[in-house]
Amino acid sequence: MEPEFKIDVYSIMGTSTPAGRTSEEGEPAGDTIRRLILDNWEKHEQIVILFEGIAKMSRPFVDEAFAKVLEERTLNEFNSKLYFPDAKADIVKDLNAAMKLRIKIIQAAREREAL
Repeated sequence: MEPEFKIDVYSIMGTSTPAGRTSEEGEPAGDTIRRLILDNWEKHEQIVILFEGIAKMSRPFVDEAFAKVLEERTLNEFNSKLYFPDAKADIVKDLNAAMKLRIKIIQAAREREAL
């Protein structure tokens, strides 16, 4: 297992304001980042997410790229695997809000399945 894998959000997205859930017509979106995270999960001890050059991310992008990882991994796994060394306060706030909302969505879906 390799020690770390770096994901430079600005380089991949090509903009300081990434938006969009799904890749359309070859344009990267939130699902692009999420696939990179999940595809490298078992191959690396740590996944480093870099936000240099990012001014603001849309809520759908943050949900798709990061929060939806919780559909395949636990919050503890997420917190121990992903590292956000240069995330500024507003990015951390957006990430936390998306994670909380996604956890509620996952719990509601599980409750419906249990009925």
